[in-house]
Amino acid sequence: MRRLVAAAVVFSLALPVWPQELAPPPPPPDDEDQPRPRQEPLPHQAGYYESCFGVPRVESPPFGISGEIVIPIDGSGVGIPSVPVASKSTDEKAWLLAAVLAAVALPVVVYAVDSPAPQLVLQRFRCPTFTLDLLGGADNGAPLGNGAFGFVSTRFSFGVGHIATDFQYDGAPRAVSAFSAHLLIRPTPREHIEGGLAIGYRRSVLVDRVQDGLEVGFPHRYALWRDGLRTVAFELRPLLLIGSSIEPSLEAAFLIPLAPVLQLRVGGRAYTFGGDLLCGLSTGLSLTL
Repeated sequence: MRRLVAAAVVFSLALPVWPQELAPPPPPPDDEDQPRPRQEPLPHQAGYYESCFGVPRVESPPFGISGEIVIPIDGSGVGIPSVPVASKSTDEKAWLLAAVLAAVALPVVVYAVDSPAPQLVLQRFRCPTFTLDLLGGADNGAPLGNGAFGFVSTRFSFGVGHIATDFQYDGAPRAVSAFSAHLLIRPTPREHIEGGLAIGYRRSVLVDRVQDGLEVGFPHRYALWRDGLRTVAFELRPLLLIGSSIEPSLEAAFLIPLAPVLQLRVGGRAYTFGGDLLCGLSTGLSLTL
């Protein structure tokens, strides 16, 4: 029995001790390709041309400005106080004033029921926009005597988002010359209409007669057909000059695209000077960048 116990003790002492940890794996051969860490693609940053003239991007809806303009049409309630207007052609001026007020009220109604604008139009609205209009035409009316007299007009506009400005100069050696500048507050464009509330200053000169004052209005355009940024549109510029008297003016033009940034303008205008009505036709080009 003692020999059996002694043999068991000797056998147990002779066994190797088991390792407590596994040995690390051998290093890979030198010629074996090492796995490379995965690189995440960098986010694409669109340039100015792609953002403002390219393919529309899907993003959150833009902030918009909307509202209502209430125009009193009768004597009830509180409204803009009437200003006495001394006019030689009262009927003609009254008809033009009614047309200007209608041209201001109509886009408010259309804007309220219109659909949202395409994404590319909204992208372009948020980009800096430069517009140069070059026009030529002729006016006639009682203040000019018999016949029609030519004029040239240059208008420069700049806008980004909801704020824009425009500057216009009309040169006419034998007709009415004028200078005007406006600040425009623009709501987010809709599918068929875009425009803005204009507040500024106008000075008109005819020989030795001058009229100037505060000018307010709602220049806007109706999109009749769109293909990206190429748009056939009808533009209206109803304005009221408030000085010693109220002098309405209304300019209308069709805009026909000749290129993505170039449009043909064909239209006319009607306005009053000292209460007398003048009308004219014009044509020219509009460059938008």
